Amino acid sequence: MAAQEEIQLWQTVAPVEFEPRIAERNQAQSLLIQTRQGAGYQIIGGQLAHAIQSRATHVLFDFSQNACAIRYQIDGNWEQLPPIDRETGDAMLYALKQLSLMNPADRRSPQSGQLGLKVAKEKFNLSSQSQGVATGERVLCKIESTKVPFERMSDLGMRDKLFEVFKEKIDAHGNIVLITTPKGEGLTTTWGVAINAADRLVRDFQEFDDETKPEPDIINVNQNYFGGETGKTEIEVVLKAVLKEPDVLIFPELPEPESMKTCLEHVKNTEKQLYLRMNAGSAMEGLVRLVGRYRDSSKDIAATIGAVLCQKLVRRLCDNCKLGFEPPPQLLKQLGIPAGRVAMLYGPFIPPPIEQQVDENGKPAPLIPCHVCNGRGYLGRIAIFELLTPGEELRKALLQTQDMGRLSQIAKGEGHRGIQAEAILTVARGLTSLDELKRVFAKK
Repeated sequence: MAAQEEIQLWQTVAPVEFEPRIAERNQAQSLLIQTRQGAGYQIIGGQLAHAIQSRATHVLFDFSQNACAIRYQIDGNWEQLPPIDRETGDAMLYALKQLSLMNPADRRSPQSGQLGLKVAKEKFNLSSQSQGVATGERVLCKIESTKVPFERMSDLGMRDKLFEVFKEKIDAHGNIVLITTPKGEGLTTTWGVAINAADRLVRDFQEFDDETKPEPDIINVNQNYFGGETGKTEIEVVLKAVLKEPDVLIFPELPEPESMKTCLEHVKNTEKQLYLRMNAGSAMEGLVRLVGRYRDSSKDIAATIGAVLCQKLVRRLCDNCKLGFEPPPQLLKQLGIPAGRVAMLYGPFIPPPIEQQVDENGKPAPLIPCHVCNGRGYLGRIAIFELLTPGEELRKALLQTQDMGRLSQIAKGEGHRGIQAEAILTVARGLTSLDELKRVFAKK
């Protein structure tokens, strides 16, 4: 009797439903019918369903001569999966490219495509990028739920006391609020949640978007488009909006110098607000780069900057299997935690080597992985926040130096708590581990 064929991961789950990004319904149906006739339709449907079930945000397919290697990014960490044979991988990729409106026959040129996915009642956006490489082809897929799973800053990990200060700044008058994160660390998510935390119901919020890169709708935030097919420049749209004296001006992309100058005059003269966002490694880096970008407006920026928020993402310990330990006094001292303040710190459950997993009689008794986190020790990610609220000394120093070490010392003298201090608090709260902090802060 022939050996039973090994079940592949894509065969272990019900496949996703596909929603091609085609406006014409009949054309979308025709594409689905055509793609279903190929062997790869079920394979890619099952593989993406397995990725979603595994909480993967990215899937990487690496094609070599004989196989297709697969990796998932889960909670910011890449995990290797069993490879599939080249024939199966080719069929899967052909279907993915068809559905994403890419050219399946082209295995060399850079391509990108979009595709809608549905699992039960939940919908996802799939963005795919393919590129021929020396060994074959590499395809990166990004999976994003259409429903943002966070409603409040506390859902992201912000402490209540920190939120009180942040809330005061985003609802203030006559100031700038800058929101930053390192690249790939959740900037768009935090930006959306932060704006939702502001008092949009009693103030007029005007956002300025490039039509070619529209932002998601936010209730009670009016979007003003420029570029693309509008035939309007950014400054034209800004000048028109400012005449109506809105309370808050919002720029998901940093504005042109002329627009910035106009907005700063509006902020100063009418006691209004300006929200900006950008990628930066720290709150101070974001502030220094902002001042440096708009040299002609540097005095106004230094005078009106109210708050700079930055974050780093860390994995959250699994509440079901995390292990507590009593920290020795020396460790607490190193962390700057007063003796007696924290009774327990936590870390992930790490199973002993397989040869040590035995019962009381010494017989092999493999431990069953945690059913919540699947034995990873972590489940999801949270943000560690740094909130910089410049005092008078820092405002003056911003106009004299771009030395971040010097500026950070001044900020510390004004009571600023750096992101490392916030990170220690996150450990003290039992939300993440010291090993995870070392991993994240060691990354460049």
